[in-house]
Amino acid sequence: MKRLLLSLLILCAVRITTAAHVLDQYLQVAQIALRPEGVRIELRLIPGVQVSERICALIDADGDGQITTAEEQTYARRVLQDIALTLNGLDTPLTLSKTQFPAKQEMREGLGTIRLTFVAASTFDAAGYQQLHFRNSHQPELGAYLVNALVPETSEIKISEQARDPLQREVRLSFQITPVNTGWQPGWKSMLMVCLCLLLFFSHRLASNKAWQFRPNRGKSAESEATVHSS
Repeated sequence: MKRLLLSLLILCAVRITTAAHVLDQYLQVAQIALRPEGVRIELRLIPGVQVSERICALIDADGDGQITTAEEQTYARRVLQDIALTLNGLDTPLTLSKTQFPAKQEMREGLGTIRLTFVAASTFDAAGYQQLHFRNSHQPELGAYLVNALVPETSEIKISEQARDPLQREVRLSFQITPVNTGWQPGWKSMLMVCLCLLLFFSHRLASNKAWQFRPNRGKSAESEATVHSS
């Protein structure tokens, strides 16, 4: 429940900031998701009305007034060159995973959002204390930045600290990895159940043996009793 509330608060804060961003700035919102399989970064780029034509010109490389899919991909790769990720002090390559571009008219009106998703395969240590550093250097002369780490979806990862620079172009995360053990390691409750099952099994076995030993004696007694009566 706490994770859900925190996620909603972050989402609301981002939406409020997005709606109120300055018209002559290029708002860039980075959201970082930590997962056991790696890192996922979603970057939302929102040009203000006064800079939208400049951003459209950057995307429309040939200047023909039309933005093609190839030009969108080229721009996305350019953004990829302007961001950097390190894990535990090691440079970690990011891969462009998904792109979504608005219509050119939406960007001109300051309503369009470019969504880019980047992923990095996990280079986390098996367990223990970890550090991540992310930096966004795309269009610093126009950019207004926000960066946040999402609450991890798994209990294996716990974020202990987030440190951002004043411009929020970069963030340093400290977090802990506690892998879930997939092997069967019984706790005291499981051990107790096993002991009870064994106790019941041997008790039943012992009772069966006693009953088996007692039956022949009863047979002999009955036979002797019959002989006495017949005599």
